[in-house]
Amino acid sequence: MLADRSALVDHEAMDVRLAESDADLAEVGRLFRAFLSWHRERHVSDLELIDAYFDRAAYDREVDGLPGAYAPPDGCLLAGWESGLALGCVAYQRLDAESCEMKRMFVPTTARGRGVGRALAEELLTRAGAAGYRTMYLDTSVRQTEAITLYRDLGFTEVAPYYDVPEEMRGWLTFFRLDL
Repeated sequence: MLADRSALVDHEAMDVRLAESDADLAEVGRLFRAFLSWHRERHVSDLELIDAYFDRAAYDREVDGLPGAYAPPDGCLLAGWESGLALGCVAYQRLDAESCEMKRMFVPTTARGRGVGRALAEELLTRAGAAGYRTMYLDTSVRQTEAITLYRDLGFTEVAPYYDVPEEMRGWLTFFRLDL
């Protein structure tokens, strides 16, 4: 079950909304690209794994085709805005009739520590439940310690891989599930 969210961040100061317009999608695309650059800069020792996980051509197609798999009704693509600036993004895509997968959570370093990630995640969980999903999954690198802390705080629990994972990535990725 979803953890009690009453003590969590107030969303009022930030505008968390669907990324729908061309301008919104361009900003989310910028954040997606910034996420990959940040990941490569922060985790230099993992470049081979990062490059294997984020197939560059497929990632470019995903960014160029936004919202793609994250389009309603099966998906959702959110951005958090403040004073007209996109401070972060997150999405979900359908896995099956009852479950979806959180993807592309990113808050640039300059916007961290302000509750942006939590606000995005909470809104995404709310929308996934409203869309009829009963379970949300996600994967992340074991090096994404801040994200893992947030996911656990939101009630996600670690699970076995929910898709086929190449052997070389099994120690680098960790998998989570939340009943909505």
